[in-house]
Amino acid sequence: MSDSTHILLLGAGELGTAFIPPLLALPSTYLTLAVRTPSKYAHLTASFPTLSLLPLDTTAASSTLIASFSQYDIIIAATGYGQPAGTVTKLARQVLAAGDARHGEGKRKGKLWFFPWQFGVDYDVTGDGEGLMPLFGEQLAVRTLLRNEAKEHHVKWTVVQTGIFMSFLFEPFWKVVDRESEPLTVRALRSWEHKVTVTDVGDIGKALARVVKGDVQAEDRKVFVAGDTISYAQLADIVQKVTGKEAKREEWTIPYLEEELAKDPDDLIKKYRLVFARDGVWWDKEDTVNYKLGIPMMDVETYARQLLR
Repeated sequence: MSDSTHILLLGAGELGTAFIPPLLALPSTYLTLAVRTPSKYAHLTASFPTLSLLPLDTTAASSTLIASFSQYDIIIAATGYGQPAGTVTKLARQVLAAGDARHGEGKRKGKLWFFPWQFGVDYDVTGDGEGLMPLFGEQLAVRTLLRNEAKEHHVKWTVVQTGIFMSFLFEPFWKVVDRESEPLTVRALRSWEHKVTVTDVGDIGKALARVVKGDVQAEDRKVFVAGDTISYAQLADIVQKVTGKEAKREEWTIPYLEEELAKDPDDLIKKYRLVFARDGVWWDKEDTVNYKLGIPMMDVETYARQLLR
């Protein structure tokens, strides 16, 4: 990066908050956090004196958002899942319009760089989960929009695929590592050979900062990040090793997951389990930004030792 870089970060949830330290550590970088109620986040400015807060609601009028977005060099969306349908598409279109406005004003150099909220699985492969996950389908539509239209609007983009949060594997509601059952139970989605890519939230920020810094070619493409990619058999072995207990193993095949969803077709967790039993949820660590740059990342065994010891 040359001169100073001004970043607007949308969202201060678990992921957005984790982005703040590594982004602020970049040279000549100014970070603004956009939130609805800045007073709720005053504690962050106490911890990070160079962080600025901006009152901004992503449901505001497009003209308001476009004017705000055009003042920055980089827009990073960490807005999370709890948004109305159509929000991520609307946001992407507003960023494209901001790219035009920014270029026309001539106030800042180069293209506006957009990191959409795509810190998850490979939506190019999952699609909408065969109709189960409309949000996944919308995420794919955002990728298509950026691929087809970003250049003409003076916008460059990067999708950072991270898999699921590592903590998700061990959440009680997910029931893959079921610590509440007796005996301790580990369940495989699809098969014991099926894999999943997971990344610790803090490590996502470390990889993102290196992408922003320009240490890897990432413009107008998707890049991969992985704290770990493991099979469910490996996960069961790790849980046994860490706890010192024999784990009961249950295989939830795709037909079984389909049957369970049919009993309760509106159950979002059952939908997620079925989608994660299919393709597009893992990739080789050797293909990732963190592997190529030698970024140290939390693996599943280390995380499990901290959680289950």
